[in-house]
Amino acid sequence: MTDNNNHEENIKKQLMLPNQEDKKESSENETASQSEQKQSDEKNVTSEEKSAGLSFSKLRYSQSPKEKELFKRLSLILGILVISIFITLYFISPLSKVGKIVVSGVENSDLNEVVQSSEIKVGKSLWEQYFNKSVMAQNVKKDNKRIETAKISLVNLNQLKITIKEYPTIGYVKTSGKNYEVLSNGTILKEPVKDMKKNLPLLQNFKEGENLNEFLDAYNRFDATLKENIESIESLATKTNPFRIKFKMKDGNEVIGLSTTIADKMAFYDKITAEMKDKGVIDMEAGLSGVFSYPHKTSESTVESSSSQVVE
Repeated sequence: MTDNNNHEENIKKQLMLPNQEDKKESSENETASQSEQKQSDEKNVTSEEKSAGLSFSKLRYSQSPKEKELFKRLSLILGILVISIFITLYFISPLSKVGKIVVSGVENSDLNEVVQSSEIKVGKSLWEQYFNKSVMAQNVKKDNKRIETAKISLVNLNQLKITIKEYPTIGYVKTSGKNYEVLSNGTILKEPVKDMKKNLPLLQNFKEGENLNEFLDAYNRFDATLKENIESIESLATKTNPFRIKFKMKDGNEVIGLSTTIADKMAFYDKITAEMKDKGVIDMEAGLSGVFSYPHKTSESTVESSSSQVVE
């Protein structure tokens, strides 16, 4: 009985195996079919997207020449309109008005006079005044004798800056008991000064004109040490010799010469004084290279140093 039962079970198993294999094959076929269907769908989607993209591209570039020209014109009009709005807003804002006046370079000039002579007005049109800056700068120079140069520039969006350079003061002229400044360009200021700078000399008998200008050309060639040693300068001009001058030095010596040649000869001042035994007068009038000296107590000149060749 047992053998018969086993035999029957084996027959049943054999009968069941083909059915399972068929099921597996059927499942694999279904999977393959689904995969092929999916790939086919993807290809169809891709082709649809490409065709849609091509049609969109055709639509985007299918504008007629008239439409393109119209679009350009509209863009230009809108751009001009936007710019016009910004310009209008700017000109009604405080930035289009002068907000402040800045002045630099002032040492001895009157700050208020500089601003007034420029005629710049705070709160008035910035650009109207800026484009007139050359005339304003000339007015500053014209009304202020101290000023050598003046320049007006725009700073910090809406501020106008006046930059000036002054003529330096080289000495003082004493007239009727009052002292007046002498500028490096030969101008004698009309306003008297109360306090004189100790390192600047007093000029005597000088007036504005050729002899003063000739002297200043020579004086501006002196080195700083020599200038500081000059106490006073006197014009000894005559009709026949308008350029004769005399220096009174702080070291006790005096120098007589001509403003046309004195600059070259004064270069030897330290060497000449080193050879002098006493304080005295150094005569630099004689010729282009002759330099003589004599003591203060002697009325007649004696040669203390040999003639020196002037290097020009």
